[in-house]
Amino acid sequence: MSQRESEPSLNDHAVWYLLIARALREVAFGVIAIILPLYWHEQHVSALEIGALFTTALLGSSLISLWIGRHVDHFGRRRLLMLSSLLWLVASPFLLVTREPLVLGAIIIFGSISPTGKEIGLFLGIEQAMLSKLAKGHARTKTYAWFTLVGYVSTAAGALIAALLGFGLGRNVEISAELFRIIVLAYSGIALVQLVLYAVIPRSVEQTRATSMEGGDAERYRPRGEVRKVVTTLTALFSVDAFGSGLIVQGLLVYWFRVKFGFDLEQLGLLFFGTNLFSALSSLVAASISKRFGLLNTMVFTHLPSNVLLILVPFAPSGLLAAVALLARHMLSQMDVPTRQAYTMAIVDAQDRGYLATTTNAARGLGTGASPLIAGLFLSNVALFAYPFVIAGGLKAGYDVVIYAIFRKVPTPYSETQ
Repeated sequence: MSQRESEPSLNDHAVWYLLIARALREVAFGVIAIILPLYWHEQHVSALEIGALFTTALLGSSLISLWIGRHVDHFGRRRLLMLSSLLWLVASPFLLVTREPLVLGAIIIFGSISPTGKEIGLFLGIEQAMLSKLAKGHARTKTYAWFTLVGYVSTAAGALIAALLGFGLGRNVEISAELFRIIVLAYSGIALVQLVLYAVIPRSVEQTRATSMEGGDAERYRPRGEVRKVVTTLTALFSVDAFGSGLIVQGLLVYWFRVKFGFDLEQLGLLFFGTNLFSALSSLVAASISKRFGLLNTMVFTHLPSNVLLILVPFAPSGLLAAVALLARHMLSQMDVPTRQAYTMAIVDAQDRGYLATTTNAARGLGTGASPLIAGLFLSNVALFAYPFVIAGGLKAGYDVVIYAIFRKVPTPYSETQ
């Protein structure tokens, strides 16, 4: 097979469908992660309650992902993505008819309500596994870089839409029930389009197995011991990093900038348009850097300085300087995303990737999900407003040091061959 044939092209139909699905989904996530906490704040929902709901969303979706991780390729990748989209379509409109906390908890789990402005649910892990079938070697890193770029640009577009809504409303005008209704129904409509896109993705993205690794059972996948060890180690490390990220999820940052500096919808939309745009551009830079310095080195040595900037955000004397520090952080902080995705796919073979991707992404969700409630407690007291940033930055820097120490000599045998 020639190199041209072995490397993927964005003209491949499956890649295009996945890119379009992610673009639409991230636009929706970008809008809802700004509108929903502002609307709840205006409806006198406390920071603690918002944090608890965000924790419910992240923990619930992650537990589902962990449970289903080993069964992804048994159920079928396309089928699971279609089911997730259908649940999103059906559940999210119920945001309009209830304020009951337990019901809202179920809605935000099954309705794929993103408190972070980024991925939630099964989508990302399964799509990563699909893309690993369509790319090899450095082409895989480039494909993940484009996939990450599309995600961040789309999230930025969602934040820009929120800013434009702010321009239309005027400064400090509350979000009306009618506007909220339109936004939620549009959010649900994105799920319908995504459902159709997954339905037409070719079956070549599925991973077929004749036998399992331990015993010839064609129906049930059982990872080898060494694969379980790698996944367990990555799961623990990613959980720590994600716990730090959960303290400063976008929905809580929206609340923080609103309460501390009085930012309105227009300013918040523009700020998070900027953070996501910088994250998008950095993902392309990451692919070039990783080709020269390696995937793990790029992951760690771009992530560390971003965490120092994170710690500085709450000590800024003005809203402008706090926003500048956050924007500067996002020029570096997300370079580890495409490189991490490519690195994890390169240390296991093809049949283990669905298990690794869904399990580690679920672990990140569990780690993230445990912390918004804690952040909500801090944000309930103005004197503790800096704590989420300082704790998050410290934990994430520690994660960088430990993952480098453990994996710096681990080979990547599947980076070119599968």
